[in-house]
Amino acid sequence: MPIHRMIKNALLAAMALICVSLTALAQDVQKIVAVVNDEIISGYDLTQRIKLTIVLSGFPDTEETRRQLVNPTVSRLIDDRLKLQEAQRYNVTVSDEEVLEAVKYLEQQNGMRPGEINTLLERNGIDIETMLAQVRANITWNLLIEQRILPRITVSDDEVAAVQERLEANKGKTEYLLSEIFLPIDTGTNEQQLREGVANLVSQIRAGASFQRAAAQVSQGATAASGGSIGWVLDEEVEPEIAAVLDNLQPGQVSDPIRTPSGYYIVMIQQERAILDDNPDDIALDLTQIVVPPPAAGSSADADDQKKLATTISNVVDGCRNLPTLLTELNSRDSGQIGRVRLGDMPDHIKTILKDMKVNDVSAPYQDGDVYRIFVVCGRNDPQARTNDPDEIRREIMLRRAENRSRGYLQDIHNAATIETR
Repeated sequence: MPIHRMIKNALLAAMALICVSLTALAQDVQKIVAVVNDEIISGYDLTQRIKLTIVLSGFPDTEETRRQLVNPTVSRLIDDRLKLQEAQRYNVTVSDEEVLEAVKYLEQQNGMRPGEINTLLERNGIDIETMLAQVRANITWNLLIEQRILPRITVSDDEVAAVQERLEANKGKTEYLLSEIFLPIDTGTNEQQLREGVANLVSQIRAGASFQRAAAQVSQGATAASGGSIGWVLDEEVEPEIAAVLDNLQPGQVSDPIRTPSGYYIVMIQQERAILDDNPDDIALDLTQIVVPPPAAGSSADADDQKKLATTISNVVDGCRNLPTLLTELNSRDSGQIGRVRLGDMPDHIKTILKDMKVNDVSAPYQDGDVYRIFVVCGRNDPQARTNDPDEIRREIMLRRAENRSRGYLQDIHNAATIETR
């Protein structure tokens, strides 16, 4: 075949592929997924938002994942349109600069360099406007709540006093720093599909997907914008179905799907603490240990020399800054970072050594069998008991009340809206 004909055929084939792609894109754009008060949500909006959710949450990019995300994503897109429409009704707007600042903050919170989110989205074929639209809806809604809901919330001194009394009555009981993902059961919801989707979501989070990012992208609760964080709660302050599983969850563990009258929840305990009680066992320490081994066989050194060496090392170590260099020079196989440990999980004799150590403190050497161990504290997090301070209690009540009224406000907007899904 002549070379010019081969080139011509190749060009025709390439043009055909481009035409097919453009046709598919046009069909996706033209496909109507939902109509919200005469505003259209297109197939393109849906596919882009699903791709964004997969990338940001760390879900596996499979056909099954995309299928499971369709219904919750449509619901979130509808919510976003309703929020923006309601804000427009009251002339509440957010500038492009405020949206971009929020994106920069997200990058900082996730340890990203400036502009890295944009690069990530481009690499995965996601229009940056998809994310900016979501961020704009969240910021605008928060501003609307701040202007229309918060000024109407009052907390009386009697309410604060009642909480103080309840805290005193529950002193020492466990409370939980809880996060949630909520998917409601609405009229027309296919509950079997919803249940399967929630179970799949649990599996993906347990496999390593981010709970906080999944909550921000998928959850339809009022806490979605904060990554699902509910705050500190007693088991009696959450729905009974949720309270029933808390005793069996450890911090960092994700619950199975929890069915309640209003929908399905997934919860994760971030931390636990005792009310109004500073428990030293809950102190978390970032530890590095230096192990001084016994003298090598055939060496002229003896046990006294080993002890002197351990004491010298303990005296010359100057905090954590130069530890890597020192550990390299010592060439002690068992020396190095232990990582973060809970004081209460350590043996009693180790707890005695560590409990009063501050960051960069170096312990005296202690003998452990035929070796000497030296601990260096490179980080410390002391548990903060729930405060009985009236101003803090008033703030907590206001935030909790604002979340509840925000949820009710959005439901009222839903009920008054004309929404058609296809």
